[in-house]
Amino acid sequence: MARRPGVHWPTDARSVFFDDVASPATLSKAVSEGRIRRLASRVYTTDLNSEAEDVIAKNCWKVLEKFLPGALIADRSAAEDGRISHGQLFVVADTPRKSIRLPGLNISIRRGQAYETPDLPVADTVWAEGLRMSSAPRALIDNLEDSRQHGATPSRTLKLAELEDWLARKSIVWDKERIARLREDAVALAEALGVDERIPTILRLFDQLSDREPVRPRAGQLLLALRRGQAWDERRVGMFDHVRTHLNHTEEWGVPAALPASTEPEEVAFFESYLPHSPVVRTFPLHVPKELPFYESYFSNYIEGTEFSLEEARQIVDSQQPPSSRPADGHDILGTHRCVSDPVGRSTTSENPEELIEMLLQRHATIMAGRPNVQPGQWKTTANSVGSYIFVEPKLVEGTLLRGFDMLRHIEPGFNRALFVLFVISEVHPFADGNGRVSRVMMNTELSRLGQSRIVIPGVFRNEYISSLRRASNDNGNIEALARVLAYAWQWTATMPWSDRAAAEGQLHATNALLDSTEAEQKGLRLQLP
Repeated sequence: MARRPGVHWPTDARSVFFDDVASPATLSKAVSEGRIRRLASRVYTTDLNSEAEDVIAKNCWKVLEKFLPGALIADRSAAEDGRISHGQLFVVADTPRKSIRLPGLNISIRRGQAYETPDLPVADTVWAEGLRMSSAPRALIDNLEDSRQHGATPSRTLKLAELEDWLARKSIVWDKERIARLREDAVALAEALGVDERIPTILRLFDQLSDREPVRPRAGQLLLALRRGQAWDERRVGMFDHVRTHLNHTEEWGVPAALPASTEPEEVAFFESYLPHSPVVRTFPLHVPKELPFYESYFSNYIEGTEFSLEEARQIVDSQQPPSSRPADGHDILGTHRCVSDPVGRSTTSENPEELIEMLLQRHATIMAGRPNVQPGQWKTTANSVGSYIFVEPKLVEGTLLRGFDMLRHIEPGFNRALFVLFVISEVHPFADGNGRVSRVMMNTELSRLGQSRIVIPGVFRNEYISSLRRASNDNGNIEALARVLAYAWQWTATMPWSDRAAAEGQLHATNALLDSTEAEQKGLRLQLP
């Protein structure tokens, strides 16, 4: 049935409108005819398919402005930049109402002065739909007020540890001058609002942050980590946790049911004496297929742009001398080869995040030894990026890696754990150069510790590999494409005849492994299984 002339409402997906667009009778009739639906008192939508909670979430500011014009987003919600926490939104408004309940959203109201006062030293932040949000100084002051938590519902204000972490988070993102200004503004605003009793606590918070006062024993985790020089990138850690959860609920990536083992029991006694003791995992991937280390180092450098012919690379490895015309590139081949050919080192890993950090640094120092300008074995000192995508900030590198590596104990050893290690290192990008090479070495260690085949990414597979890594980064840790790329490369590696040079080279040509990735795509060729 056609809509009545003169009655207009939005028809976009997940859009809302209110009861002032038509008479109650018209709205009631449209609801009964199934043309619109009522989400809550006064709130309607033409979206008949989306969940009511999703529609409200998309339009929460529009709904808030309609019910409470000029409301101030405050307290916990202001400290969390307007994020809806457990379905709660905390506001200040001049109304006797205590709350407004909507699908998936409870607007909790603190009665107070929501309108802006010109004589205050710090203005509130302009927000969407004509609303405002408490400024950072006001959010700091307001969250110093105690409030109670009811069940799973978060308290209106942050707990002290949460507030300490909020301030630590600001210090990570802001420069020292801006943090100093926040301190001054908070003190001035507290005086203007007549809450002078909160000033000593404000000053203590900033003194803890700047190391002028000891951190209290139960301080926020991020503040404690910041003081130890181990603060982390919260977005990346959240991404890692998402990946960890996904890996633990996924059993099939197209990984072959069985891959050739690479252990020979008679060599266990000899190599056991060289392995470090607990808590380092002691493993015995003792038989290294003759040609595999060479090709692993060759391809790992090739896909990073360090390109040699097979003959040139073979000469470098056999002579242990880089070419005089390209000494740094030659050292890259040698350094990688040293890491992947050592039968003990190539399989030594740890359940301890700090020990795993040390192994990462040592392996990077070995791989990049020929490039002292990139500080081998040392964290990056300037930010790095690929295009517009920026990796973890230098001061957050170690803490982010520690948090990521700490999740490894919750992931099944083998392919899933190897993938996770690769992704964490790639996403942090902890070094000025050599991140790809060292991430693959660390990945393969997780496989060698179980006596499983390693993963080699041949040149022809470069574009698929790089594309899947970028997708995982840009899509908040969606690792499905990366997992399938690595699983295919794993199957290819496991079925190659690495023990015989002639047979290996024959299969490299037969499987298109030596082709340039872009040229292969143009010719419609791809990596084939042996």
